[in-house]
Amino acid sequence: MLKRAAVCCFANVQEGRSPRILREIAEAAGSVPGAALVRVFSDRTFDRSGLCILGEGEAVGDAVVAMVTKALERIDLTSEDRQHNNRIHHHIGAVDLLPFHPIGSASLEDAAAVSRSVAMRLGRDLHLPVLLYGAAHHSGKDLRSLRKTTSFFRSGGKGAQPDFGPSTASDRSGITVCGASEYVVNFNVALATIKLDAGTKIAKAVRAVTEGGMEGVEAMAYIHTGPDGKDVVEVACNLKAPSSLQGNAAAVFARIASLAETSGIRVVHGYTTNPTPDQLVALLAQTPHARGFTLVPGVAMPVPNAGWAPLGDGNVEWLVPPGEAPMI
Repeated sequence: MLKRAAVCCFANVQEGRSPRILREIAEAAGSVPGAALVRVFSDRTFDRSGLCILGEGEAVGDAVVAMVTKALERIDLTSEDRQHNNRIHHHIGAVDLLPFHPIGSASLEDAAAVSRSVAMRLGRDLHLPVLLYGAAHHSGKDLRSLRKTTSFFRSGGKGAQPDFGPSTASDRSGITVCGASEYVVNFNVALATIKLDAGTKIAKAVRAVTEGGMEGVEAMAYIHTGPDGKDVVEVACNLKAPSSLQGNAAAVFARIASLAETSGIRVVHGYTTNPTPDQLVALLAQTPHARGFTLVPGVAMPVPNAGWAPLGDGNVEWLVPPGEAPMI
């Protein structure tokens, strides 16, 4: 029996274009008492969606397993349309990433215990190869280091051996990465340019591993479709210290805007795809499953130019990048 603690999972699935399929996956994610699906973020360009599930740890684990089961039924990585789309987000699986995070007074080990339990069930019951990272793995290896051992970056190796499930992945479903870490905010900044090398230079400058970089920031540059249908370059950031002075979204946005201006590039917008830490606590408090949890207020984090396009779907927010038409 897992300890009663509040955790969340922002599950990343490789489907961002079919409302019908996404509704089926979302219904599965929201089907377990004690866990709540509170947000779906869908990106048509990348054909990828994130589903934010939060609540009691064991219930969140059950909800994630139900969601993965449905996603594997409905997502086929070998489908014809995917083979000719070079804009699809980097991935190694139909359910590409299952990151678990503690909320409020929950500990990182609480999230790791849920993550390991889910990974074991996916490997055993769904015969899905699963790789562990972060606090869920005995070595503590981070997500980026793990991905370098897979084909995620498209130039990497394929030598990673699953921690659970079969050693060989199916072409249809691929491999799932599952782990636990302190909360990470996904933050993207669109630049009015089609020069990918310019975006890559800016992404490198803000990375924490770069001298003079920003605390806790990982960043890559992608070509993305902008709000007017024209291509832009997006600097996609993982903010691993989202409540810090130098690692929060507002600070990262300001640095990217300054670097872009120096290169004569205009910033189009910036936006988060998952809730901020303070939003998570507020969302948990609003769910019927919050009773009995000790909540620690998050740190307010202003996100500039976060132009949401919500679609009402019961109590679930269904969001898309700024300027895009809602999913219907």
